[in-house]
Amino acid sequence: MKLNSFKSYLEDPYKRIEATHFLVIAILLANIIFLTDNFFSILLQSILIVAVFLHNRDDMTLKHTLQDKEREICEDRDVFYKNIIVSESDLQGNITYANEKFCEISGYTEEELIGSPHSIVRHPDTPKIFFERMWKHLKAEEKFHGVIKNRKKDGTAYWVDVSIIPIKKKNRLMGYRAIRFDVTDQILMEEQLQHESNEKEMLIQRQSNRFNFAINSSRDGFWDYDIETKEFYLSSSWKERLGFKNDEKVTYLDYLALIPEKNRFEHHLQIHDILENSSTDVKYIHFNIKYPLVSKTGEQLFIEDVGDALCNEHKEIVRLTGFHRDITDQERQRKIIESQNRISAMGEVMGNIAHQWRQPIGAINNILNDLEFDIELEELEVIDTQRVLETTHKVKEYTAHLSQTIDDFRNLTSHKKEKSLFFVRDVLEEAFKITNHEYKKYGIKITILELEKCVCKLYGYQRELLQVLLNIINNAKDVLVEKEVQDSEVTISMHKDDAMLSLCIHDNAGGVPESIIEKIFDPYFTTKHESIGTGIGLYMSKKIIDNDFKGHLEVINEDDGASFMIRLPRRENIYREEDA
Repeated sequence: MKLNSFKSYLEDPYKRIEATHFLVIAILLANIIFLTDNFFSILLQSILIVAVFLHNRDDMTLKHTLQDKEREICEDRDVFYKNIIVSESDLQGNITYANEKFCEISGYTEEELIGSPHSIVRHPDTPKIFFERMWKHLKAEEKFHGVIKNRKKDGTAYWVDVSIIPIKKKNRLMGYRAIRFDVTDQILMEEQLQHESNEKEMLIQRQSNRFNFAINSSRDGFWDYDIETKEFYLSSSWKERLGFKNDEKVTYLDYLALIPEKNRFEHHLQIHDILENSSTDVKYIHFNIKYPLVSKTGEQLFIEDVGDALCNEHKEIVRLTGFHRDITDQERQRKIIESQNRISAMGEVMGNIAHQWRQPIGAINNILNDLEFDIELEELEVIDTQRVLETTHKVKEYTAHLSQTIDDFRNLTSHKKEKSLFFVRDVLEEAFKITNHEYKKYGIKITILELEKCVCKLYGYQRELLQVLLNIINNAKDVLVEKEVQDSEVTISMHKDDAMLSLCIHDNAGGVPESIIEKIFDPYFTTKHESIGTGIGLYMSKKIIDNDFKGHLEVINEDDGASFMIRLPRRENIYREEDA
């Protein structure tokens, strides 16, 4: 046992060096004690003893340092070999070493791997050119790096990132060492992402194909204009429809040139107004405009342009995109229907003229009858000139109103009506003047409350508002006469606030029956005998207020009769208020 310990002790180089140091120190001490008398020799030997001792201590420190490093290297090696796939092979590629990680990932035992060629883990999916390139590098004693797909013993695949380096001893090539990292998870994830990406690309392509098919098979034309780059796109089917060649480069100016010159500025103005009047805090501004267009082949089209203007972060328009819709057939049909409606409306207009004429004609007849009756009754030889003049003046006023009525109803069907600025008070006074004679004849009191305070001015169609007032006032008179109301009265009042201007015509005829109050504004609805009315009056009145004044006409029963309310919104483009 002691012999083995001594042998082990002698085999340890650090132990041998330490023993040599102590032996030298012992010899030097013996020499000083027993053999040396000279002081300088003793001093020199003492110095040598100290030097040997210090050298031994340094050797021991170096020994411990080297042992620590060897331990760290061993630990790192263990970690490396447990996590890194390592193998070595001879010059023919036969495996001469395989670490535990290689056995684990390949599924083979160490005995099965040692002596086998590396092709034992080759996957058939790996192309031959990969190995040809690898051996070209290795035979040139160069390092090779790549990612390779391998096959386990059970047939499943795994991927490794491999670096192969030559093994040399005394500058002689002995074999190759391969260091691999398992990248299976990364490769599978990349393949999954690639698969998903391919599916998305296929989906996008299918959607794009459907989109292109929808665009190019439609009569509508898709267009896109980049204001910054001046790039203009027009779908191929629409290009062909407009007379352009499919491969022809078309600019936005080329397209605008198809719009007739007289309509070109109007088109530009419509776009400009839409963009100018839109809110500045939106990303998209929608527009819808219509205009005529002449194709390069001379075909006349009518276009509805529906699209969006896109804004950048500075709220500047950078792109226009949308659809050109061919509404030529619809526009032609609309004009045919409009023409038919105008013919139909002529009947309505004639009915309205007859309705509006009844009172002035009746008034004229009554005035002339009264004059004739007075002359016959008094058997006057000399006619009162002043009275005749007054009578003829009234007759002229009524005939002038009859003539104006024709113009008024002509304007109702015209697209060239012009707005004007007028006093509401003037309209009320004229309505009072026209109807007052008939009201007096039947003993009906008509009152305009606080006429002197009606200082509002409207910006709109004066004669149309007068026709509405006359129609309502005449209807009130007819109802009061028909019902033989005692102390019959019609009151006109005006009210205004920040949002609305309201005119109210109220009578004391008991109100509109609840069974018909929802129908009185329907065309041709009437409760009168056909010789008195057609029912068009209230329908046309509501149409005028709704369409031309953007207001509202309604009737309600309150107190002892019906109140017709005319409400006009207080917007600048509808009316302006000024002091008289």
